[in-house]
Amino acid sequence: MLSHEPAAHLGLGPGDEVGLARILVATDFSPHSACALVRARQLPLREGAEILLVHALPDEASMGGWHQEEEALARHTLEEAVQQTQHKCARLSCGVRGQLVRGLPAEALPRAARDFGAELVVLGRPRRPGSLLARMRERVVGGFIESIPTALLVVGPPPVGLYRRPLVAVDFTDASRHALEAVLRLCPDASRVVVVHDYDTSYELVLHQSVAQLSHILEYQREAKARARADLHRFLAPYRDARMQFDELVRSGEAGASILDLAQEEHADLVAVGRHLRSGLGRLVRPHVAQQLVKESSCDVLVLEQEPAQASGMVT
Repeated sequence: MLSHEPAAHLGLGPGDEVGLARILVATDFSPHSACALVRARQLPLREGAEILLVHALPDEASMGGWHQEEEALARHTLEEAVQQTQHKCARLSCGVRGQLVRGLPAEALPRAARDFGAELVVLGRPRRPGSLLARMRERVVGGFIESIPTALLVVGPPPVGLYRRPLVAVDFTDASRHALEAVLRLCPDASRVVVVHDYDTSYELVLHQSVAQLSHILEYQREAKARARADLHRFLAPYRDARMQFDELVRSGEAGASILDLAQEEHADLVAVGRHLRSGLGRLVRPHVAQQLVKESSCDVLVLEQEPAQASGMVT
């Protein structure tokens, strides 16, 4: 029986239990979906956790007379995936089941996530961006970023082990706090977390346009960087007693490119970000940084919701 509670918030607040209780894995039976399923099994799971494998079928009206054959094949393939996952998760005492849904994936999967009360939705990212099919799948993944009602983990390369080198991009909003808390929860084997804040230097353009003295511009740059460091240090204060070490970094510039470069430098295996990361003039225009990261990152990307579900909707 499916739960109709709101999707649970993926965080690490007071009283939260260690491990995930409900994970939804979206599958189209492709190799990148198989990677998503492998990664889901590697996440820290709570005793008695549930994993729901969901496959979206087209509406019957758009399939002509082939819908029965298509559904039968999909159901058989999904049952095989469920059995394999049950075997892999036997020692974890997890419940695994499959569900077929109809409609566009970007609409049907969010509905399934809400009905299931998923804490996390996991899906794979195509590894051959040049092909037409891969580009179509990329657009589907991009649509999920705005429509999934909970945390979204997009799996890129084939998983080789637990996450050990996570990177979190923060802008001091609730969403970035949720991203940090999720990393603390999902990466129990990591000993350090790189936390980066891309700070606002848009006022420097005003100084240049007003032909300000170079000394004034340099002073503004130094003060902006110092404020950013102080703000980041203060933001991390509630988590100082965590078992992980924080590497606190501040940068200025375009947030998406900065995060991608830093992830390469740090050999990150996971990048976590709020759904609407902001920096600089982006505080007004809100660029889709999360979509850029999902599309261009060489590692997995975790996208956290802006507003968590209320405590009454938490999975217990």
